[in-house]
Amino acid sequence: MRRTARRGAVGAGAAAVLLVPELVGLERTFPWPIALAARPALAAGVDVAAGTLAAVSRRARPAALGAAAVSRLVLARPRRHRERPGPGRLTVLVANVWQGRADPGALARLLAAHRPDVVVLPEAGEPFLARLAGHLDPGLGYRADTAPPPRPHRHVPDDPDGPWTAVLVAPSLGDVKVAPVLLGGLYGWLEVGGGTLGDVRVLAAHPVAPVPGLTGRWADELDLVAAWRAAAAGPTVVAGDLNTTVEHRGLAALGEGGAPAGPATWPARWPRWLGFRIDHVLGGGGLAVRSTRVLDLPGSDHRAVLARLG
Repeated sequence: MRRTARRGAVGAGAAAVLLVPELVGLERTFPWPIALAARPALAAGVDVAAGTLAAVSRRARPAALGAAAVSRLVLARPRRHRERPGPGRLTVLVANVWQGRADPGALARLLAAHRPDVVVLPEAGEPFLARLAGHLDPGLGYRADTAPPPRPHRHVPDDPDGPWTAVLVAPSLGDVKVAPVLLGGLYGWLEVGGGTLGDVRVLAAHPVAPVPGLTGRWADELDLVAAWRAAAAGPTVVAGDLNTTVEHRGLAALGEGGAPAGPATWPARWPRWLGFRIDHVLGGGGLAVRSTRVLDLPGSDHRAVLARLG
């Protein structure tokens, strides 16, 4: 009996380290951030493998059942989804344009159809904005600003679009101020405030992806965004390609509105039901996300996210 219990505990422990690395402080260590992004699928795979192993091996059955128990707890855990239906007063669109490769005409049509107040364009520098201007309806009156990467870095490509972030602001917001934010991120970030936004501050952010060599930097940049939000005196919006899903504990510190349900935003070449929701619009300080939509953007490897906040 004791041997069976020990084997069950070993199986449960191994599954817990794989599926819930937060328990042992590994959620910011490569490769766990990538595994976390796929946690539901990974847990389902562990469950299937454990069930098969339990059926074919009596000796391995206790460990397999322990692993299966953990995987089912992970699958049963409620995912964060805090859209709050109600009237919206601010519409934000996030569209990563994939180093300027997105179709500017398609993006212009999205803007004409939905007329967002603030548009956040990760990986859009001056060359992409120039191409977009040729397709935009002048009557929309958008003001464009863009921020370059704050300093050279060996992981940042020398590209006129890739490490930049652009913001478009509708004229209805009045005399807003848009300025680069030097928080310490490797890519260009922007802050939008003033005008009819009142005390609302918008951060257009693009933390690096948690790939080998940048996992620690990814975690640090999420902390920088969280610190920006914590220091804000009023309502906040964090919008951009955050390279983070609701499975990552760090997303909760950036705001509310990260939704696991609905289409993935990356990679766009995969079916809409498959992939990762890494592009977000998050509200905070009393400003809630009322609704979100995921929109296709031809030419980009991301889908766009349209959110209404109020």
